[in-house]
Amino acid sequence: MSFYRTYRPQTLTDLVGQEHVKQTFLGALAKDMLAHAYLFTGPRGTGKTSTARIIARAILCAAPADDGEPCNSCDLCTAAIAGRLVDLIEIDAASNRGIDEIRDLKEKISFAPSRAKAKVYIIDEVHMLTKEAFNALLKTLEEPPAHAYFILATTEIHKVPETIISRCQRFDFHRIEVAAIVGLLGTVAEQESITADADALELIAKQSAGGLRDALGMLEQIGSGGEVTLTTVAQSLGLTRPQAVEDFVHALLFGQVDTALAAITSLVGDGVNLMQFNTAVLARFRELMLAKIAENKLAEAKGIVEILASFSRAGEDLKHAIIPQLPLEIAAIEVCGKDITAAQVVALPTVAAPAMPDPAPMPTESTPVCVPAEPAPVPVRSTPDELTIAIAQMALAKISTDIQKPATRMSLREAAVLQAAGTQIVLGVSSDFHLSKLDTAEAKGAIAEAFSALLGVHISVAIERAEVEIASAAPAPVISPLAGQKKVDLAQAAEDMFADGGSF
Repeated sequence: MSFYRTYRPQTLTDLVGQEHVKQTFLGALAKDMLAHAYLFTGPRGTGKTSTARIIARAILCAAPADDGEPCNSCDLCTAAIAGRLVDLIEIDAASNRGIDEIRDLKEKISFAPSRAKAKVYIIDEVHMLTKEAFNALLKTLEEPPAHAYFILATTEIHKVPETIISRCQRFDFHRIEVAAIVGLLGTVAEQESITADADALELIAKQSAGGLRDALGMLEQIGSGGEVTLTTVAQSLGLTRPQAVEDFVHALLFGQVDTALAAITSLVGDGVNLMQFNTAVLARFRELMLAKIAENKLAEAKGIVEILASFSRAGEDLKHAIIPQLPLEIAAIEVCGKDITAAQVVALPTVAAPAMPDPAPMPTESTPVCVPAEPAPVPVRSTPDELTIAIAQMALAKISTDIQKPATRMSLREAAVLQAAGTQIVLGVSSDFHLSKLDTAEAKGAIAEAFSALLGVHISVAIERAEVEIASAAPAPVISPLAGQKKVDLAQAAEDMFADGGSF
């Protein structure tokens, strides 16, 4: 049998991680205060069905222990464990979801038990029942025979009608803690003569997301091939090296879109699980967000929230993507276009203990973790009376990528600054087509608002028809406000930090 069946708990004492469920039922069994209907809900692999079977055997057992636990040795218990006890009825609602099955249940439930003192019905995945089946079940739950007990289990409680929930005692099964899973995995590995590193078992436990059944399945899969190490776990589960995540995050923070896209392409070539990689990136930025919140720097935390939103959307899109890596590439391009301050880079939390070995050499003082391909232009520092054509042109390069309306954005890329003085900027375009798109009240209002927000002072904009020469596209510069808080050049700040011996 599979590990998860071989090592299924047989008593409440054996149950892992659900102490609140264990203690409640031990008390109810000892005092003979059982209800006639229970509802177990929680993530998959957390012990709902195993607990239901233990409770069923405790109810039916011919010689229960003093604390109410089933003996697991009498004829009734052994028959129940083997699946041969007619008074223990298990129904899989995923494949028996119709009203006919529930009507059959209602007809037979009134009959007295055949061998035991009661009948126990376990309905797994109860949320799969049809509306009509739920209505038929409701009457039985309201007025069950004295010898009948119901235990319903579901992973999607929101799909169960409130009328059903209200007639059951509800127990919420929680995701099992990593330490508890590691302890059981170690015991199983020892009994199965599997050589397993403690770090490897911890990685398996983390990847199981609190589901013990999934953890045992991973151990069985990896252990069948030999020794369980960090390397074999990473290879079997398609996990990403921590350094790959770090390099990707650094590329995003520096705005190095080419490096980020190349990293994604490399991951695809290596057969890495992109969903798992995206989760690791989200976890990394979450650490950064929490660090900024702890420092009470909410403004900077909001910028990281936008990054988290981009990769959260990518995670959803990855499930249905025709081109597997496309959602990650879109998220990377979005993030590289955002303004991230150097303070956020410096405050990037140190990496936790690596979850798996990194074959790449560790960086030394002479080997920076991430070096910008090209230093970004030095930020503009100015006051309102220092507005020049150069400053306005740099600002234009920035807003021509940020402005929302596509037609305005397209035509702005064909514009150049003719005049800039005081608080007025005059833009020139070479074609009547682009002039018609920009020389409107709506477009000029949007452009003026974008200039004002970027430069920190109120700017008015005029559009003229003029022969202008458009320079080749260059990366959008980092512009400081003309008044108020100044933004910092990321690349320069990183270079200064490396020069001082700092690291991410």
